[in-house]
Amino acid sequence: MHLRYTRQRRLFFLMIILIPICTFSAYYWWQGHVAALPYYTLGFREQNKAPYYQVPGFVFTNQDGGFTDSSFVRGKVWVANFFFTSCPTICPKMTKNLQKVQATFINNTNFTMTSMTVDPDHDGPAKLKTYAVSHQIKTQQWQLLTGQKKELYGFARKGLGVVATDGDGGPGDFIHSDQLVLVDQKGHIRGYYDGTSRTATQTLIQDIQRLLQNHLL
Repeated sequence: MHLRYTRQRRLFFLMIILIPICTFSAYYWWQGHVAALPYYTLGFREQNKAPYYQVPGFVFTNQDGGFTDSSFVRGKVWVANFFFTSCPTICPKMTKNLQKVQATFINNTNFTMTSMTVDPDHDGPAKLKTYAVSHQIKTQQWQLLTGQKKELYGFARKGLGVVATDGDGGPGDFIHSDQLVLVDQKGHIRGYYDGTSRTATQTLIQDIQRLLQNHLL
């Protein structure tokens, strides 16, 4: 009788330990594979109901001197950021982390990336091409873009919302953002991530997988 009682106590305490662990594991799995990602509008604000903000169209010049427009990202999961080739601080970290993102999805034709310069006076197509080669960027999937400063800065602020400050794209205006923007197949912004952080980049990779695998739009 005593042995049976001892076994029951052990089973009881084991269940007390295992039930929270199993519950947490199930919740974590649900968050990572089933729960929908939030929607964002400009100003880094989450939206709770439709209609959800949609990123407007764009046309910029790519590293090969041709034009890249919205057709490059239409119907695909898309990550965008802003950088400049001579940046000595946050941009190298962002590029390194984006290399990890591209390596993860290198064979996935439903995923693309764009990096747009904030220093178009110096970052022409030739400079961007050199940057792409030196950083092993596969431009079929990851385009480096330049253009008119006002248009680039307008798209940064009013298209992707990477900064909340105002500006006119004039000579004294400068954007230096560490944000990576995740856009879904319908052009909705689904997340902002610190592009200098390896942890945030890993979260971004997981969220890309969620959009690609589960079609949570």
